[in-house]
Amino acid sequence: MFVERSETTRAIQTLAGSACTELMQAYGVTLVPTAGWAESDEVMFSGVMGFVGESVRGTCLLAAPQGTVEAAAPKGAAARDWVGELANQLVGRLKAKLMARGATIALSTPVVLRGVKLSPLPRTDVDPVVFESTSGKVLVWLEVEIENDFQLGEERALKASEGELLVF
Repeated sequence: MFVERSETTRAIQTLAGSACTELMQAYGVTLVPTAGWAESDEVMFSGVMGFVGESVRGTCLLAAPQGTVEAAAPKGAAARDWVGELANQLVGRLKAKLMARGATIALSTPVVLRGVKLSPLPRTDVDPVVFESTSGKVLVWLEVEIENDFQLGEERALKASEGELLVF
């Protein structure tokens, strides 16, 4: 039976926050942790992806204003497509961080949303991670459920780096 545990959600969300700062930095956007997320009339773009493993499953949301999404995008990329790709890459990086701790997950395809007054409603006491950049805030929000015996292991080195192909 899957259950929610704040301490596990917090640990995995910390990994996702680290993955997000690394991801955005790779596209030239520097993120700095900040406190709180406020509803805004600014149009927000969000990418949402699910993930599932043998003893862990969840959902990850990445949200940012259009300007922040476009600041990280390659020339000519549409904000709608790019926020979905950012969510995909974020959860891919989270997958690598989980694998380094002994947990494997499979990913769904991203769903993209656009709207105003985005307001997270977490099911636990774990607040979403919020970052500030020169082009606006970025929100990373995870909902995680685990089997009772799930434990994140100690970090160990992976045999492959990001982008490498292993055939076995």
